[in-house]
Amino acid sequence: MEVTSAALFISISLVVFGISYYYFTTRYKERMAILEKGLSPHFFKGNTHYLPLILTLGIVSIGISLGLVVGMFLSAIKIEGAKYLMLPFSIFLFLGISLVVSYFVLKAIQRNQ
Repeated sequence: MEVTSAALFISISLVVFGISYYYFTTRYKERMAILEKGLSPHFFKGNTHYLPLILTLGIVSIGISLGLVVGMFLSAIKIEGAKYLMLPFSIFLFLGISLVVSYFVLKAIQRNQ
């Protein structure tokens, strides 16, 4: 039992090392190629804006909660044969609607900037 946990730890460590080594060497090669083409080193300092992600997550969570509310309401109604399908159906329906709304809101924000 002790040997298998040690082997598992070693194999997971090697996988993490291999993936990170590959990532950092590839990133280094890409940066050197971009610098050879004449771009400035400040090109790599990206502007990370988390506001679109937070906005999308907020709209999606509102959509999921609306789907839960509507699904609970529809499953309380005595619909023959579809009582148990109303909750997942409404959750996925409102999730899709919220993703579409989020797309159009982000598109309008980018158009205004």
